[in-house]
Amino acid sequence: MTKRAQPQRQKRRGKKVLLLLGAAALFLLFLWNLQIGTIHVNGADFYTEQELADFIFETPLEKNVLYAWLNNRFGDAKTIPFVAGYTVEFNGLGEVTVSVYEKKVVGYIDYMGSHMYFDKDGTVVESSSQVREGIPLITGLSFDYIVLYKKLPVESETAFTEILNLTQLISKYDLSVDKIHFDNRFHATLYMGGVRVRLGGKDSMEDKIAELHGMMAVLENDAGELSLADYDKTAMNPGYYFIRDAAAPLEAEPETAASGKEAESTAEAPEPPAE
Repeated sequence: MTKRAQPQRQKRRGKKVLLLLGAAALFLLFLWNLQIGTIHVNGADFYTEQELADFIFETPLEKNVLYAWLNNRFGDAKTIPFVAGYTVEFNGLGEVTVSVYEKKVVGYIDYMGSHMYFDKDGTVVESSSQVREGIPLITGLSFDYIVLYKKLPVESETAFTEILNLTQLISKYDLSVDKIHFDNRFHATLYMGGVRVRLGGKDSMEDKIAELHGMMAVLENDAGELSLADYDKTAMNPGYYFIRDAAAPLEAEPETAASGKEAESTAEAPEPPAE
């Protein structure tokens, strides 16, 4: 090989390297200017798909394909209230799929002017001024303090277990409950629109909720108080008393709602439980 041929080969190699570097630079420039245009969201229940997309890809920079890929690979996931975690999968240039794993929020407590939402473990996951639909307000409990992202300081673990058990049963039987009030004996009363349901103590709670589920188809548009506190699943013909409020409509008799079980109505409205 002549000395003259060596510089020519080196020049050709140099040109190839420059071409490759130029192509890489152009590709990176293309990616830097490419924005995510389509965002699919799976597992969203508490938030809408658009709300979650706005949380995760909040700024134009975060919607940049190259930045989003690097951030997803090496960065930290965002902290989103009510969300335990999420993953981002890149389907192609400008398209991603976000899979969300939401926390199970069972109720909220009003404390110092804020709604304090807590999950199934009793951990406060958000302080908000907004009321979230489908999550009941819990009243009758007192707290000296509540700390965000810490467990509620309940008197005992047994007390919170009863709250959790009741809220899970409400979810299982697809009941729409606005508020759950606990008295000083920890007996529960549900507020469902205009209907108040006295459940009493924790005994036979699932049977009580199952009975309530069957009654609400008729009672949901009524107003008054239904007592299931003395429910006895061994009784041959148990009686459930529904006392209609004075201004309530008379569209359906409570006997129908109770599937043939005893009931009565009166013009006097009962005193609600003390808050």
